[in-house]
Amino acid sequence: MLPTFVIGLREGLEAALIVGIIAAFLRKQGRKDLLRWMMSGVGLALALCLAAGIALNAYSRNLPQKQQEGLETVIGALAVCMVTYMVIWMRRNSRGLKGQLEGLAAEAMDGRSNAGRAMVLMAFLAVIREGLETVVFLLAAFNEASNPRSAGFGVVLGIAVAIALGYGIYRGGVRINLSKFFRATGFVLVLVAAGIVVNALHTAHEAGWLDAGQGSTVDLSWLVRPGSVQASLLTGMLGIQARPVVAEVSGWLVYLIPVGLYVIWPPGRPAPARLAAKIGAAVGVAAALTAVVLAAATPARPTERPATTAGAISVEVVARSTQDVTVRTQSQHPIAQTTGVQQTFRLTSQGTTRHDGVTAERFAAAVPGTGAAGLPATLSVERVAALNGGRLPLSTVRNVTGAIPVTYRDASTLTVWVDSRTDRVLDLSWGERVTAVVRTASDREALATPTAAATRVLPRSVAIAAADAARAAHSRLEHRSVLHAFTGWATALAVVALLTALGFALAAHRRPAPQPARSEPRVELIRS
Repeated sequence: MLPTFVIGLREGLEAALIVGIIAAFLRKQGRKDLLRWMMSGVGLALALCLAAGIALNAYSRNLPQKQQEGLETVIGALAVCMVTYMVIWMRRNSRGLKGQLEGLAAEAMDGRSNAGRAMVLMAFLAVIREGLETVVFLLAAFNEASNPRSAGFGVVLGIAVAIALGYGIYRGGVRINLSKFFRATGFVLVLVAAGIVVNALHTAHEAGWLDAGQGSTVDLSWLVRPGSVQASLLTGMLGIQARPVVAEVSGWLVYLIPVGLYVIWPPGRPAPARLAAKIGAAVGVAAALTAVVLAAATPARPTERPATTAGAISVEVVARSTQDVTVRTQSQHPIAQTTGVQQTFRLTSQGTTRHDGVTAERFAAAVPGTGAAGLPATLSVERVAALNGGRLPLSTVRNVTGAIPVTYRDASTLTVWVDSRTDRVLDLSWGERVTAVVRTASDREALATPTAAATRVLPRSVAIAAADAARAAHSRLEHRSVLHAFTGWATALAVVALLTALGFALAAHRRPAPQPARSEPRVELIRS
């Protein structure tokens, strides 16, 4: 709510000030008849901005998910560019804004016959720019907000307060320090824009446009808890995520530090350019050297999808998606105690579990078996009854005195446990069951007890070694993640510091050197 309130207040007050200055000038000049023309231009601009916002929002909702992420990235980038331009423009032109607007209004009044249309156009152009900026900025803020209803209420409240302040300033009953007001709200907007930078980098990754800098940095889930008040404030206002990645942290710092310093620096006060350039250069070089050292100290990434081997048996993941995995291993026949050739098998996820102390995902699939080979084609009545709980199947052919003909169902199941972080196979199990099936008068019926059943698993020592290797890989990944985070922060700090130093150096170079005071020639009167 707070970010959208500040956006509505700041942008609304800018538009209200522009309209108020023009209206006050017209009233002062005795041309109140032109006020309705001016308000017509304001209404037309507001209607066009509202229609543009509704159309853009409806268009984004009808796109596929990936294209929606791409559009959100574009909207976020446009919003950041617009708010940066608006903050810089207002800082540079706020003092002469009243004179510029009154001059334009005076020029429009010079053409008496076209004065009405000129006022419509002037008010329209003055409001349309602020309105379109607000629409794009609010769309980006709504995409980032966790509660759209609260964000919408913040917009309405901000615009209402802006209209009230603008009317009060127009009537002369409200006096505020506009320079301090725009500086304070400008810095808040820079904070919001920095958060939109983070959101745009996140949606760019979701859209498949940005794959670099996706290493994890710090876990802030203890602070940014979803649904809490502080999460809404930190995420909506500052753009802080629960688990930010390197690209998001770097983008936040690179945008916030230089633009924020520019906005909060008091106008008219010269910056110590040479000293700031030296400090920025020193900090940038130190940060760059730190980033190089950390990058060199970062351990290599563990082998992806390593093979787990037990004698002649090896198993490894060759492909993986959200719901299934493809593994390469030798086919096994537990009943016959034989091993076949290496094949690929596609297995379906059965959920997450703990296996030997490691969080793993279990995958399983039915595999054709060969355990029925060599089994007899008939079974005695006594054997059929024993395999069926002591009774013969209902409707079995009567008057059987010898053997009952049977067929067999061979069901083999391959199960693997895969480490969710390294795709290492932690364990493997082949289960095979052969069940006899007898023909009844109406159908076929499988006997309750399997004729044969067997299971083959990896040796226990191999499974324990695989779990230990997975834990060691996890430790290396966490070490890499921390060093990557510090490397990213150091790199971002180096870039910001060196760019700041370059800016101050250019400013110091352009500033004219102070001229020494000229001494006036001394004139002495000599009395004769």
